[in-house]
Amino acid sequence: QFSNYQKIFDYINSNIPGVTAQFGTLSEYFKEVIGTFEAPILKGSFFTYSDREKDYWSGYFTSRVFDKALDRRLERVLFAAEALGATTLEMQKPRRALSLFQHHDGVTGTAKNDVVQDYASRMSDAIDTVEKWILQRIAPKTKNDIGACWKSDSPREMAQNLCGGADDVQVYNPLQYPQRCGSVSVNPRETMTVKYPCETVGDSSISNARIKYDRNGLMVEPIQEHWTAWKVNKGGAYLFFPGPMQSHDMKTAQIHGGGWIVSTNDWKRTVVQHDYSYEFGRSATVLDFIYETSLTSQNEEWVVQFSSSIKNKGIFHTDLNGFNFDTHTFRDDMPVQSQVFPMPTLASIEDDNMRMTVLSEHAQGTASLHDGEIMVWLDRRLNQDDNRGLGQGVTDNVPIRTRLRVVIESEGYETNKEFEITPLCRRMWDELNHPLMAFGKHTYTDAAHARNEMKDFSMVGSRGLAVTPSSNHDANGTKMPFDATTPVIPIVIMVFQRLDYIKTLIQSIRDSDVDINRVPIIISQDGDVPEMTQYVTSLEREFIIKRIVHPHSCYEHPDDFPGDKLGKLNEGFAGDSYGNPRDGKVTCCKHHFTWMIKTVFQDIEVGNDIESFLFLEEDYILAPTFYETIVNGLALMKEHKLPDDEEFFGLALDPTNGGAKTEDYVEEDSFYAIPFISNPMVIDRTTFAKFLKYGKMFCIYDDYNWDWSFVYLQERKKIPRIVLSPSKIQAKHIGMERGMHKLSPYKMKKIKTADFPSDFHPRKALETHELPRPNFQDKFGGWSHPKDHEHCMKILGIS
Repeated sequence: QFSNYQKIFDYINSNIPGVTAQFGTLSEYFKEVIGTFEAPILKGSFFTYSDREKDYWSGYFTSRVFDKALDRRLERVLFAAEALGATTLEMQKPRRALSLFQHHDGVTGTAKNDVVQDYASRMSDAIDTVEKWILQRIAPKTKNDIGACWKSDSPREMAQNLCGGADDVQVYNPLQYPQRCGSVSVNPRETMTVKYPCETVGDSSISNARIKYDRNGLMVEPIQEHWTAWKVNKGGAYLFFPGPMQSHDMKTAQIHGGGWIVSTNDWKRTVVQHDYSYEFGRSATVLDFIYETSLTSQNEEWVVQFSSSIKNKGIFHTDLNGFNFDTHTFRDDMPVQSQVFPMPTLASIEDDNMRMTVLSEHAQGTASLHDGEIMVWLDRRLNQDDNRGLGQGVTDNVPIRTRLRVVIESEGYETNKEFEITPLCRRMWDELNHPLMAFGKHTYTDAAHARNEMKDFSMVGSRGLAVTPSSNHDANGTKMPFDATTPVIPIVIMVFQRLDYIKTLIQSIRDSDVDINRVPIIISQDGDVPEMTQYVTSLEREFIIKRIVHPHSCYEHPDDFPGDKLGKLNEGFAGDSYGNPRDGKVTCCKHHFTWMIKTVFQDIEVGNDIESFLFLEEDYILAPTFYETIVNGLALMKEHKLPDDEEFFGLALDPTNGGAKTEDYVEEDSFYAIPFISNPMVIDRTTFAKFLKYGKMFCIYDDYNWDWSFVYLQERKKIPRIVLSPSKIQAKHIGMERGMHKLSPYKMKKIKTADFPSDFHPRKALETHELPRPNFQDKFGGWSHPKDHEHCMKILGIS
């Protein structure tokens, strides 16, 4: 080849003017050309590569993720050995094992199974060699029963902490600044004897951040965490082709410590709130998410999503090598697989108010497909080859541990300049990738023994974690005055299309004393309105949501019954009691309520032991103490006897009738027995059965208001009329004044949960003076058409 190239060079040099060709090094080339022209500058990367059509090579960013993590583990111990003064010759063999894995089919995860196993064996042996060298350097007189704390039984097996919880573990800090182990500060490049493990699951001692988890144990504040899976039917070691995305099945979820640890059959996640030095201030929040996953199902790609309120406008940053960074802009004209990028160590989004950076201790794929969101791939398993040279799928997955450190900052960065990480983020990166090296006496004989012992979650994670006992707070961070024997009263919300109303109501539930891990929320939609459906479905991450959809809504049937926009039902119809024609939009509310109450009590499964339900419309908000009020009120209703053998209709939460009157009760922290007027109300199955008995009267009564139709039955003494009502309001109306009696615009009242009494704990029931009901108007009309009567009775199953 040398002589052939020389002949070419000789020809060029002799025949082409102005051109000289010769052999040379890169430095010789730059020496010749520098100063002869102004070199163009190209910044950025060539990711993500595509060789044809929509075939993007974004799958290999995560393929064989266990081996990518093993590679980084070897880098970690080599860094520590260098900090202790290891020579090139001493580390030659381990370095060669690391270098070998940098082959374009090694670290990429695109090799044959046998080759992958060989890489892992070489790297595992290299890690053992380096750890023994480190131990001899930091503790030359140790006995043979001392070794590295984190070990595995085979090369491609997740390491376990063999030291258990010990008081005499020696840790070495390879960094040039202190690292902490519990309350002990380990000086730079020094060894100390400490109590191990170093970290505690639970709140940080320095942070003021509010940490909240949903009923499944997933974080909802200060950021939202979501476990998802891409279901795919093509792609392989190199290529990623997205299919349907679905949430991870949480039916087997076990929650420990209120949400700090949560596990399913094949996922486990632990959260550690990370301390950091005071030199970086106190405005940031640093959270470690430690995932242990075991992917065995075919053709799935597992992803964790972190969502925030950040408006990053599609701009997304990743690192190229831990030092340089690349900036990407989301393009909705490109396929999803083209928007996935390699994440050697970092992904970040920001706006003027907040920056969220996700750091990782090994490489994987990442994406930001929506504003405020970072997706990180945890593992992928593909059953087929993608015709890029491997000739097989990727099905040799093993359990893998991934530690992601999320840094949330509100200051110290600039948004309109080339992306750079903050000093705090750099320190967190260094500590994540170069942690304390731990050595001690092995409590467990092997990794399998340690793994079995740790199934109770007493220690988990890649550094070892101690779990603090859970407090008397639930996963939502709200103090709960109830125990597991407290009755469950589901919340039933009737909604139409007013999205801002339901959002305000849901926020009031978040701010209340209800246990969202036990109490279901049944949301009855008046038709499958897309925006409402999307919002209600999103609540499933946080609450126990049962979504039901009224099938006979005016939204679904605007032209035919019950909507009748063209007014065909008014042909030959004499009108209601006041001569008014039928108006479909007026009738729909009563139809919806009738269907909803019958469906809740008779048609859906909510548990045989549930007797009572709270019913309210979307234009109310609830007080912080509403659930305790309901529980105490229902108990008092069983004890309290009304005069003249009257019975309770139920429990009312708004004694002001939507603001029509003031709270004028004399004795606070009490309940009063008063006539029912309007919702919200808690009624039980006995009351529903009595109502059903007189359902025909309800259905043919000429009043479009479902609540005033109840009052009509009460005035006729067909159903009980007395409710127990708290002396302090527990539900406030935020909708338009007097409902549809005045057809004013939908304008929400500005009422906050802070407007409620903050410390209300009623314990007794009192008789009222006979409070007359507001002047009872015998029907408001709007409900005289035989078609409405027939449909209502059909819903209730009566004739």
